[in-house]
Amino acid sequence: MAPSFMRRLRQETPSWVSDGVVTAQQAETILARYPESGRWFQRPIVIFSVLGGALVVLAVALLVAHNWHEIPRSAKLAGVLTVLLGAHAGGLVLRARGHGLMGEGLFVLGGGLFLVGIALLGQVYNLAGRESDAVLLWWALLLPAAYVLPSIALIALGWLGASVWFWMFVLDRMTWLGRDIYSNGSLGAVAFGAAGVLVWALGALHGDGEFRRARQLLEQLGLLTILVAMVPLGLLRQLGAWWSSGEATRWPVAVLVLIGLAAVAVGVASFRLPHDRPVVRAGPAALLLVLLYLFAVTLQLIHRAAADVFRVLGWTNWAILLVVALALILYGARWDRSAWINWGVIWIGVDAVARYVELVGTMLQASALFAATGLFVIALGGALELLRRRVTARATAPRGSA
Repeated sequence: MAPSFMRRLRQETPSWVSDGVVTAQQAETILARYPESGRWFQRPIVIFSVLGGALVVLAVALLVAHNWHEIPRSAKLAGVLTVLLGAHAGGLVLRARGHGLMGEGLFVLGGGLFLVGIALLGQVYNLAGRESDAVLLWWALLLPAAYVLPSIALIALGWLGASVWFWMFVLDRMTWLGRDIYSNGSLGAVAFGAAGVLVWALGALHGDGEFRRARQLLEQLGLLTILVAMVPLGLLRQLGAWWSSGEATRWPVAVLVLIGLAAVAVGVASFRLPHDRPVVRAGPAALLLVLLYLFAVTLQLIHRAAADVFRVLGWTNWAILLVVALALILYGARWDRSAWINWGVIWIGVDAVARYVELVGTMLQASALFAATGLFVIALGGALELLRRRVTARATAPRGSA
């Protein structure tokens, strides 16, 4: 049996005995029926198999690397293609025989080899282009195959590749988005904030069916990206040298298009939320407030607004983070999405710390500031953890219980 099942079983049987559901002897019989086994990575056969396999792969890699230039092109491509197809075929066979985790591992291996094959093609035939183009081709072809199989691990790998591609695309000054961000550094945070909303919406589109785990992954990745982008944008007044640098009058068309795409995605994703009253289902559209804020920041960056304008935008940033965090907590409890509750609490905690440092940073010496902030963070973390546990317990409790 799975270790998680065994731990849960050993935790629950004492309460069954105390509640009179089973006797102590029956509880012992149940536990004896499912003997506890070590974790998979604690078994000698697994450890030695992994080490032996790694040594064999290393030996083959060294042999190929030593004779790389003497190997014909066709042999190189045929070798990569054979290993790639073999990994996917092996994954399908293992999954059909009930070895789901091992099958997913082979799928991920095959997905990684696919990127190796693309790089090999570019090297063999001396293809010119940006490195981000190879990553784009990789995840654009990988994701459809991942959904057709379907393989959650391969889906996660594909979206990870998409995230890496976006990062490379943004940092490249020769791309249409990179040029806009290079003209003004603050637009980078705006672009990542809009991308975070877009990723969250793409996650919500997966619904609660077969791809529920992919939805959870993308939603949490999107919420993390939004938070990382919004916090520095709330400090634009303090980071004046950052937001005022570069070209001020150039319209960042690419950034504005990204904000528009994110707004459309949020609107479409609202139809994939759990069934509820239309007014209630419109609640998560609070993320549109984030996009409106990003649009306002972009306009003010273009026109080089005064510091007072960015002070107001900083207050607006604080309010939006608080409103969206509360919406995540409330709707997470209503729709039994504990990850939303967790991220809502994290948003409130991070926003509170950022505002605290902003307000008192000019009134305290550095040592006193760090000491007071540390105590504040500890106290706030404890309070938010208690709040998270209570809300999560209410969300996961049976509907009929008091």
